[in-house]
Amino acid sequence: MGACATFASVSHASRLQALSRGAARILYDVPTMTETAWSAADLHMHSTASDGVATPREILEWVRDETDLAVIAITDHNTNAGGLEAARIAVDEGIPVDVIVGQEVESSAGHIIGLWTPELIRPGMSACDTVGAIHEQGGFAIAAHPYAPRLWANAGLDRGDTCTYDTTDYDGFEVANSTPLLFVGNWWARAYWRRNAHRLARTGGSDAHILSIIGTSRTLFPGSTAEDLRRALEDRTTKVTLPGFSPRRNFRYARKVPEIMARDRDRKTREIAAGIRDESAGTGTFKRRSGR
Repeated sequence: MGACATFASVSHASRLQALSRGAARILYDVPTMTETAWSAADLHMHSTASDGVATPREILEWVRDETDLAVIAITDHNTNAGGLEAARIAVDEGIPVDVIVGQEVESSAGHIIGLWTPELIRPGMSACDTVGAIHEQGGFAIAAHPYAPRLWANAGLDRGDTCTYDTTDYDGFEVANSTPLLFVGNWWARAYWRRNAHRLARTGGSDAHILSIIGTSRTLFPGSTAEDLRRALEDRTTKVTLPGFSPRRNFRYARKVPEIMARDRDRKTREIAAGIRDESAGTGTFKRRSGR
């Protein structure tokens, strides 16, 4: 699979055994896998390529040293640069983590995660066109934080609505997201998924902007590689672990909010310079173009 890094030289079982000897290194309420036939992935996180505070290298090293995640997807806002960099580092340096190149695309009807997307997808399109663009390059489209509070859109949790989810050809539905105080949104997302499990895979992703949050929401799948994960997603056999309520996690996030918001302003300025965001409307809208 061209968009992910796989490593046959380091077995997942060996990694689990090593982590079990040093379980104290898995920090901040991160659950561990107890069944070697199943592995864990975090399919939603951000790096310094958008509004995260950790570089792709720092994310990889944290995942390798402090978690038992087998697969990660770096899904920066409107760019796949973080995922591409992490995948290159993992391959070049033999870091035993499978990296899926992804991006969190800001469509006109909510944020959409595009996994296995080595090509950039233009933001600001409709949900249908965005999902179509993801599918055109063989990607997997997930509705991100689908029932986040509407008032949180300005904080980066824009989402669609039930009508959009009913009429758009999504592949997956994020039912576990570790953003603080999103437990009600996660509950509504799980309720929607249960009604639509015949057509949507359920996914969990931390939406981490800081290292200690990575892995606190997870997608579980049989096997240990990105290829195994893709098969489970397409077969809709994935499971998830939920973040639970953690005052410590919320406190750690709160301390980093000013830095995250500053990085988000910087990335929106870059998007204006790149001509994809409308400067006359501030940082809230995208330039409209006909077609894709």
